[in-house]
Amino acid sequence: MKGSVLDGMYLGKSPGNFGQISLYDAVRRETYRDFADQIGITSRTLIQGLYGVSPDALNGKLVIRPGFPMAWDKASMSMADLAYEFLRKGDMDIYNVTQRFKEPLALTLQVNAVKDKIRLVKVNGKAVKWKTEEAANGYPLIVVSVPAVTKAEIEIQWEGNVLQQIANDEIVTTLEGQVDLNAPQGISFLKVYDPQNVLVTKKVNTTKLSSKVNKDKKGHHTFFVYTRQGSMEWWQPVNVYVNVPQVVYNGFENIETGKCRVVNMDKLFNSSVADIFKNEYLSPRSPYTTLQLPTQGIGEWCHPLLTAEIDDSGLRSLVKDNMYKTSLGIPFRVMKEGNNIAYTSLWDNYPDMVKVPLSGKASHAYLLLAGSTNHMQCRIANGIVRVYYTDGTSEMLELVNPDNWCPIEQDFYLDDFAFDAPRPRPYRFHLKTGIVSRDLGKALKLRGSADRRFEGGAGVILDIPLDKNKTLEELTLETVANDVVIGLMSVTLQ
Repeated sequence: MKGSVLDGMYLGKSPGNFGQISLYDAVRRETYRDFADQIGITSRTLIQGLYGVSPDALNGKLVIRPGFPMAWDKASMSMADLAYEFLRKGDMDIYNVTQRFKEPLALTLQVNAVKDKIRLVKVNGKAVKWKTEEAANGYPLIVVSVPAVTKAEIEIQWEGNVLQQIANDEIVTTLEGQVDLNAPQGISFLKVYDPQNVLVTKKVNTTKLSSKVNKDKKGHHTFFVYTRQGSMEWWQPVNVYVNVPQVVYNGFENIETGKCRVVNMDKLFNSSVADIFKNEYLSPRSPYTTLQLPTQGIGEWCHPLLTAEIDDSGLRSLVKDNMYKTSLGIPFRVMKEGNNIAYTSLWDNYPDMVKVPLSGKASHAYLLLAGSTNHMQCRIANGIVRVYYTDGTSEMLELVNPDNWCPIEQDFYLDDFAFDAPRPRPYRFHLKTGIVSRDLGKALKLRGSADRRFEGGAGVILDIPLDKNKTLEELTLETVANDVVIGLMSVTLQ
């Protein structure tokens, strides 16, 4: 929030502005003055987030859960319906709440504990009971209930020791590694909640947690330990990074055309690549009013009729005997007529997954893919390609926008600042001409940052390194993100 305020109110051309778009945006730059969307988001972040005010007047309730940094010792706010002040004096926190509603609301104050014991809680000078929230995560959450009064002064007198964190930094391990967590002095472990199933063992004793990591869990994960210190009990998150050596999937090293063999997947084709935005994607969809993707599978609420014409005529014209020979030296089996892609999607129009039988051994699997992706699918896995061996092991490649998965209709604009992506870029092939390039925008002479559309569209060529000593069984392509369509046009083994 601080960065957003500095960006819009202090660094732009209009002091105090609630702008929609930052001056750092390479396409639009600083745009709009006191934009209602930004005003609404900022005011809610400030009032409901930082000051924690959540009124429920229809049910006669008011919740205040401050989100102040622990270092703050005072804060105040005042609105037409409500005002409150916070002041910390040594081990005493004081909250003065003044309600200006037509009728006062029953108040629930929820505050993060700062020490492991409470000596006393008072409301308007009288001692009252308090409780902790069992679902509290990160800090113990103290709950004080106050009847519906116009003015309330709430005093919380802390005592005991400062609360301790069980894991200040992310734990780094490997697939063959182990997570070891020792309880700090005064902390007891009570139970573990592992929703991502990263741990093999879910049991703990009061002072130690030790577990192997599940072998299929790589990357960043979080589990939770329910802890006790003094009078306080709460969940503490533990972040784990399972470090797996990164494989450069787009290397295309040592291509040997003579050793390439194409895979016949003709019977799996369920569409023409050009049909992707000619469908109506109607289900599954929310039954409620939302700013959802238009039914043609492209666009957004400001441009509900947006589409893109995908034209694979040039690619088909280069196909001889159902063979497309790329400039990379990799041949692909591509249909000259009829359906030429196996689309997958979480939309009901296509299956979630396609399975391609494989045989023999190979050191590389080269893939010809095309499909859609959107802003909301950026920096996450849109789909997953797995290559299985007959011994039950497998290789996996996540299709991540913008790393190695790109929208069929356009090129990414990259400036290595606000818009960045890993290098080298994946090879893309132009559907209208068959041109292949790691910088297809430059090859097709696209200029500027705003309009990066490819006439006719473009796909992606990827390389999955394989264990040449193992026998292949099958390749699967699975779409895992909503609102996207991912298609496989060809597989070539080397």
